[in-house]
Amino acid sequence: METLFSDQFNDIFYNKENGIHYHITKPTTAQMTEAEFRQMVLNWKQLMLSCEPQWILVDNRDFQFPISPDLQTWVAQNVSAHVLALDSIIKSCFVLPEEFISQLSVSQLTDEAKDISPKDNVRYFSSREAAEAWLKSKD
Repeated sequence: METLFSDQFNDIFYNKENGIHYHITKPTTAQMTEAEFRQMVLNWKQLMLSCEPQWILVDNRDFQFPISPDLQTWVAQNVSAHVLALDSIIKSCFVLPEEFISQLSVSQLTDEAKDISPKDNVRYFSSREAAEAWLKSKD
């Protein structure tokens, strides 16, 4: 697995062998600013576009940044729509955080993105193992 990016807020990996692009957020996202969040997702988008993976796994179990409704819309329009529109993407999934407010905002954010993308290939999981199993399944 190749490390594409790593900082105090997130790690981004790409496994060429299985075609999965991993974005793993860290608990330090609780201290991030809106500008840092925007930069994080723009960086993720750029790395996604450069890899053109088949599968996306976003592990947000430790994500702590509350995403406002306006910011959710911005991410859906400026990041998610571009990534989910990639022809290479077969499936994408999110491992949701335990903390309710973060979970709610991440779910709302991905719902915004699903409204923009015509593909019905996004699912939510509570464990990374279940998410990876679904990505590798034929359904």
